[in-house]
Amino acid sequence: MRNRRNNIVFGPIVGPIIGMTLLLAAPAFAREEYSRSFDKTVTLANGQSVRVEHRMGNVNLRTHAGRDVVVHASIRVSASNDADAKRLSDQIRIEVAPAGSALVIRTEYPKEEHDGFFGFHGLSYLSYSVNLNVSMPETAPLELHNSFGSVTVEDLKANGDITNANGKLTFRNGRGTQRLEDQFAAVEVTGNKGDVEIRNSNGSVDVSDVTGIVNVKNRFANVTISNPGRGGTIVNGNGAVQVTGAGGDVRITNSFGKVTVSGVKGNLVVGNGNGEVEANSVTGSAELNTSFGTVRFGDIGKVLSVRATNSAVIGRKVGESATIENSFGRVDISDVHKGIRIVGGNSPITVADVGEEASLKTSFGLVTADRVGGVLTVESSNAAVKASGIRNSANVKTSFGAVLLDGVAGSVDVDNQNGGVEVSLQGQACRPVGIRTSFSAVRVRVPDNASYAVAAKTSFGKIHSDFPMTISGDISSDSLNGNIGGGGCPMRLNDNNGSIEILKNGKG
Repeated sequence: MRNRRNNIVFGPIVGPIIGMTLLLAAPAFAREEYSRSFDKTVTLANGQSVRVEHRMGNVNLRTHAGRDVVVHASIRVSASNDADAKRLSDQIRIEVAPAGSALVIRTEYPKEEHDGFFGFHGLSYLSYSVNLNVSMPETAPLELHNSFGSVTVEDLKANGDITNANGKLTFRNGRGTQRLEDQFAAVEVTGNKGDVEIRNSNGSVDVSDVTGIVNVKNRFANVTISNPGRGGTIVNGNGAVQVTGAGGDVRITNSFGKVTVSGVKGNLVVGNGNGEVEANSVTGSAELNTSFGTVRFGDIGKVLSVRATNSAVIGRKVGESATIENSFGRVDISDVHKGIRIVGGNSPITVADVGEEASLKTSFGLVTADRVGGVLTVESSNAAVKASGIRNSANVKTSFGAVLLDGVAGSVDVDNQNGGVEVSLQGQACRPVGIRTSFSAVRVRVPDNASYAVAAKTSFGKIHSDFPMTISGDISSDSLNGNIGGGGCPMRLNDNNGSIEILKNGKG
């Protein structure tokens, strides 16, 4: 089928033109359009694959259960006159022929000649495009190369190797191992029973419902993956990454974009830079690393590890232990089944409902710990420490901030400078107490039936006890050695420039 259309064009051409355009100096010219069709059907031999080599137009490929390969091409040429448009159209060829083990579908355009473009003289305007529609056997392997046009492949039930450039690549409802590559356009995959590998740049990637592993490498655009049956690996830059419903391990490397992950039935590793990280509902372990972006998490099934700089770390519910390394951002963690270790700098720390030990280290930030099942260890400076519901021992070292420990069931050791210390003890068993501070008061609250061997010393302050004591040695207002009750359990209190009080629990 052939037809032509005559248009008069004034001034430059406006808008995108698929194909190749040559515009020479001409303020106004007539444009002739010429189009024709190409059709061919070939029966594919057993074991033969299909290879498509095309450019300057779209490729739409679908499959069927038969053995025929059906090729339909729409050829369009625009030139300054009808004769040149027809001549160029006739020189565009669609070749369909076997080559080795493949049936090759190739689009051939005329080459440039020395006496003018494509052998024509005096052309002021020229463009062309070819759109291919291919129907092929669904179980035949496919190799497809295209550029400057979109590519759509549907219902391929064999391995595919598809490369495109400067046009969207769409793949739907496949089976087999698929390798897809594009640039300067989006890649979209919907449904494949098998693995999918994608390489793209300067275009988004959107993948859903792949039963196998999904591996993506991209840059300068977003990546969205949903329901990768066996997990996958994503490497991206300068774009956001989102993964949901992964059936296996997931590993993500990104920069300058947020990473969001939820519903991973496996382990998760995220390495991000200059972007937020959010992870929820991970059945395995999670390793979350970033800088200059908040880390948020929830419901991590096994071990959690977080490394962040200039970032806040906020989350709850870890099935095993948690390790956090952070600086210049707050840390707020709750509901950790086993132990937790936090190393921060210039960071306030809050932990709650920790099943085993809690080791907390920071500076220039308040430390708060509630309901810790194991030993609480705090190392800080220039900051206060508050803890309650400690079911084991508490060991605290800080400076220039108050230490408040309420309801400690184990031993207490506090080393403070230029800050007050107030401790409330629980239980009747021996709970050794050691407190050292300066320039502020020390208060220790113990049960009514407590028994302690007390050694208290201060300067520029007084010593007071709610309990009757059996005193040994010299009596002094700033030094005391004696027993509360039957004695035995050691309590050593040292203060410089501050008072010391031993009070009954419940007394203000």
